Amino acid sequence: MLTTITTTTTTTTTTVVAASQAAVFGAIGVVVLIALLIAKELLSASENEKAMLLGRITSVAINPLLFAFLCIVAVKVLEVL
Repeated sequence: MLTTITTTTTTTTTTVVAASQAAVFGAIGVVVLIALLIAKELLSASENEKAMLLGRITSVAINPLLFAFLCIVAVKVLEVL
Protein backbone atom coordinates (compact mmCIF):
# COMPACT_ATOMS: atom_id res chain seq x y z
CA MET A 1 0.00 0.00 0.00
CA LEU A 2 2.75 2.44 0.93
CA THR A 3 4.68 1.63 -2.27
CA THR A 4 1.64 2.44 -4.40
CA ILE A 5 1.20 5.81 -2.70
CA THR A 6 4.91 6.61 -3.06
CA THR A 7 4.93 5.60 -6.73
CA THR A 8 1.81 7.66 -7.47
CA THR A 9 3.23 10.70 -5.68
CA THR A 10 6.54 10.41 -7.54
CA THR A 11 4.81 10.07 -10.91
CA THR A 12 2.54 13.05 -10.25
CA THR A 13 5.43 15.23 -9.10
CA THR A 14 7.51 14.27 -12.14
CA THR A 15 4.63 15.11 -14.49
CA VAL A 16 4.06 18.53 -12.89
CA VAL A 17 7.77 19.40 -13.05
CA ALA A 18 8.01 18.29 -16.70
CA ALA A 19 4.97 20.39 -17.64
CA SER A 20 6.38 23.49 -15.97
CA GLN A 21 9.77 22.96 -17.65
CA ALA A 22 8.05 22.63 -21.02
CA ALA A 23 6.28 25.94 -20.44
CA VAL A 24 9.55 27.68 -19.54
CA PHE A 25 11.36 26.26 -22.59
CA GLY A 26 8.43 27.28 -24.80
CA ALA A 27 8.54 30.83 -23.48
CA ILE A 28 12.30 31.03 -24.02
CA GLY A 29 11.86 29.73 -27.56
CA VAL A 30 9.24 32.36 -28.33
CA VAL A 31 11.45 35.16 -26.99
CA VAL A 32 14.40 33.95 -29.07
CA LEU A 33 12.16 33.70 -32.15
CA ILE A 34 10.96 37.28 -31.71
CA ALA A 35 14.54 38.52 -31.22
CA LEU A 36 15.72 36.71 -34.36
CA LEU A 37 12.81 38.05 -36.43
CA ILE A 38 13.62 41.60 -35.30
CA ALA A 39 17.31 41.09 -36.07
CA LYS A 40 16.50 39.68 -39.51
CA GLU A 41 14.33 42.68 -40.39
CA LEU A 42 16.93 45.18 -39.20
CA LEU A 43 19.78 43.40 -40.97
CA SER A 44 17.81 43.02 -44.19
CA ALA A 45 17.06 46.75 -44.25
CA SER A 46 20.76 47.58 -44.09
CA GLU A 47 22.72 48.38 -47.22
CA ASN A 48 25.86 46.73 -45.87
CA GLU A 49 26.46 43.47 -47.72
CA LYS A 50 27.71 41.60 -44.64
CA ALA A 51 24.64 42.66 -42.68
CA MET A 52 22.37 41.47 -45.47
CA LEU A 53 24.17 38.12 -45.55
CA LEU A 54 23.76 37.77 -41.80
CA GLY A 55 20.07 38.60 -42.22
CA ARG A 56 19.71 35.71 -44.66
CA ILE A 57 21.63 33.36 -42.40
CA THR A 58 19.26 34.00 -39.49
CA SER A 59 16.61 32.04 -41.40
CA VAL A 60 18.51 28.88 -40.45
CA ALA A 61 17.57 29.51 -36.81
CA ILE A 62 14.16 31.06 -37.48
CA ASN A 63 12.61 28.16 -39.39
CA PRO A 64 12.87 25.48 -36.65
CA LEU A 65 11.80 27.97 -33.99
CA LEU A 66 8.82 28.95 -36.11
CA PHE A 67 7.86 25.28 -36.40
CA ALA A 68 8.16 24.88 -32.61
CA PHE A 69 6.04 28.01 -32.09
CA LEU A 70 3.32 26.65 -34.38
CA CYS A 71 3.35 23.36 -32.46
CA ILE A 72 2.97 25.23 -29.17
CA VAL A 73 0.04 27.22 -30.56
CA ALA A 74 -1.60 24.06 -31.89
CA VAL A 75 -1.31 22.30 -28.53
CA LYS A 76 -2.72 25.30 -26.68
CA VAL A 77 -5.66 25.53 -29.10
CA LEU A 78 -6.35 21.80 -28.70
CA GLU A 79 -6.28 22.19 -24.91
CA VAL A 80 -9.00 24.84 -25.13
CA LEU A 81 -11.16 22.72 -27.40
